[in-house]
Amino acid sequence: MKKQTLILGNGPCAVAVAENLLTVGSKIIIATKDDVGGFIGYADSEDLQILTETRLVSCQGSVGNFRIEATQNNKSVTIDAGRIIIAEEDQRTSNFSRYGLKASSNVIPLSRMKILLNDTSPEESVLSEIKKVIFLTGIVKESTPVIANEVMESSLLLQKEFNIQTYILTKNLKVAGDGLESLYRETKNAGTIYIKFTDSLPGIYQEEDTIRIEFVDEITSRNFRLTPDMTVVDETIVASPYLTDLTKIFHIEADADGFVQADNVHRYPVLTNRKGIMVTGPSRGILTDDDQRIDAENAALAVTGLAEEEMETKLEKAEIHSEKCIQCLNCYHLCPHHAITLNERVEVEPDACEGCGICTANCLGGAIRIKNLNLQAILHQIKTGDVAQAEQTFTPLLVAFCCSRSAVQARELALCMGHELPLGLKVIQVPCAGAISYDHIFAVLKNGADGIMLLTCHKGNCHSERGNIFAGQVVKLIKGIFSIIGFEKERLSIQTLASNMGTEFSWITNRFEKTIAALGPSRLMKNQWPENQRRPNMKGNTG
Repeated sequence: MKKQTLILGNGPCAVAVAENLLTVGSKIIIATKDDVGGFIGYADSEDLQILTETRLVSCQGSVGNFRIEATQNNKSVTIDAGRIIIAEEDQRTSNFSRYGLKASSNVIPLSRMKILLNDTSPEESVLSEIKKVIFLTGIVKESTPVIANEVMESSLLLQKEFNIQTYILTKNLKVAGDGLESLYRETKNAGTIYIKFTDSLPGIYQEEDTIRIEFVDEITSRNFRLTPDMTVVDETIVASPYLTDLTKIFHIEADADGFVQADNVHRYPVLTNRKGIMVTGPSRGILTDDDQRIDAENAALAVTGLAEEEMETKLEKAEIHSEKCIQCLNCYHLCPHHAITLNERVEVEPDACEGCGICTANCLGGAIRIKNLNLQAILHQIKTGDVAQAEQTFTPLLVAFCCSRSAVQARELALCMGHELPLGLKVIQVPCAGAISYDHIFAVLKNGADGIMLLTCHKGNCHSERGNIFAGQVVKLIKGIFSIIGFEKERLSIQTLASNMGTEFSWITNRFEKTIAALGPSRLMKNQWPENQRRPNMKGNTG
């Protein structure tokens, strides 16, 4: 029996997620830190449980079997869940101080204007007595497309429903979002006047209940003064402070602004680095209402299993051999998917393991194994006899460790496009370049490779978050060793690729072949061949 899904949040996005899941018969539990839920209409549902004034404290387990400890009204509660969806609301701060203003009855934040427009009829609204409204947005510091959308929508409603003349004062209006250009044109057609500033800023003066805005028009060079009946100030959208707690509790990656989703293409739209933990709407970024509704649908699809990747069921899982484990805890600290647990001994949660191999590459005791990453399996793929050597020629044996999500697909694309690849190229598919250890590289060199490449994902695109960074560190250290011992460091290279870069794959590997051909056969092998099997270098000398 599938366990219920836990939804964290209380706003429109959380409600939309719950609606989508209830529609397909899923059992859900809502945990909100607020005292009043936004789910009043669903209180009688047998498939829904609501916990108000609830904050999470800790989380154990993995996908399908999470156990969460929380406090509700200062009492401890335990929540069991199969999936977790984070849908906490963002927070807004009004930008009065940026414009030297103080809040008053006629100086209000954007969110207050939205309430006035949505919650009252034109006849009853305080707006019925107002003739002129000015919006201040992005003048001192750039705003976002979400704020620009709200400003223009509010301005349009004031023009159409209240017959109020509106002005939008801005420096760089963000209209890059879907439909914003057409909304901009619609507001202008409705009568909104846009005043844009590039070199100079307006003077904004507040005297009791009066606002005076003075500026020089940058086109006509004429002086203007505006005295609005109401001034609406834009807001800054920030991540909820509660999200900081949740990232620590769930061991999930956040972006630079504190939203709970790393800027990684493999996470979009609603995934995190933890399998079974999703993030939607205002918890993962600054999104429009439409984007939040789409997020809610995607989260429901992910929970019901309709959006899971087929390859996940075929992954080789890491295994820890307890008799070799020295409990260094490298695996625990480095696992990007938090699949390592500390109980009586260090163990791998199979359901949480993504098989990236980062733990195997960094295990000091050699206690962690993934079947397709062991040295014997890899060396079997690079038999030197597979590379034919014509007389007086040298065909370098090149081993390319290729990430399965990027470089492997780029190679297939290169072949489909008809690009020529080096004759001596051996592609070793790995789940992540971060799985390649010093042992892999030295073993491959010892067994005949003339050059080794690590072809990994671009920065920020690694499914394992930092696998490409770990690979770069390994290459840097080994090159340093090569320099000390007098071995050519050019024989080891690391490059980044995306799955759609077939042409680049061909160019990178062929360029590497020329580099290695110029160096000649690896000196690590020259004394291990029988005299009649030594491979000649480019000048025809046996080596």
